[in-house]
Amino acid sequence: ALNEVGNIGMGNAATSLSKLVDKEVKIHIPILKLSLIEDVPDLVGGADSVVSGTFMYVEGDIRGYILILFPKDSAAEICSMLSGSTDLLDEMSVSLMQEVGHILAGTYVTALSNFFNISISISTPCGAFDMAGAILDHILIEMSREVEHALVFDTEFRIEGNTLNGNFFMLFDPASLELILEKIDDMVS
Repeated sequence: ALNEVGNIGMGNAATSLSKLVDKEVKIHIPILKLSLIEDVPDLVGGADSVVSGTFMYVEGDIRGYILILFPKDSAAEICSMLSGSTDLLDEMSVSLMQEVGHILAGTYVTALSNFFNISISISTPCGAFDMAGAILDHILIEMSREVEHALVFDTEFRIEGNTLNGNFFMLFDPASLELILEKIDDMVS
């Protein structure tokens, strides 16, 4: 069920991103994985790997964070397509990456809300260009470290022959994860 939500959400994201970059965007989403939270930095090259991260608080019937990480090279390519700049530290690039993350998260949350008939919203995105471990630690501190697992989509974007990689993480508190699992169980029963 969550894979189907991912396909719907990311299909809508591809359409929105295509409009933003004025080019065709194709998104390939492999199967959703459930990972231990301590393994998340390893999924993006290690805690010390430098990434562009966008994160948003999720509230409503479920609570937690959505975290979207792009390796430095992929983030620079996205910024280059949108603004011509590859300087990931300038204000415009940070804003562009936040907007890309917000589009991805927004389309996924809308699909999740519609699919499970639950009410969810996301906060204004925050962005960082930092080490993956530092970004994740910030979120875990915000969540009082009550999260044990992350739902993970490794996402591949294809834009005019360029392949860009990103990681989409959903970090829900235990009660929210339980609600999602109950909704899935109700659907298959």
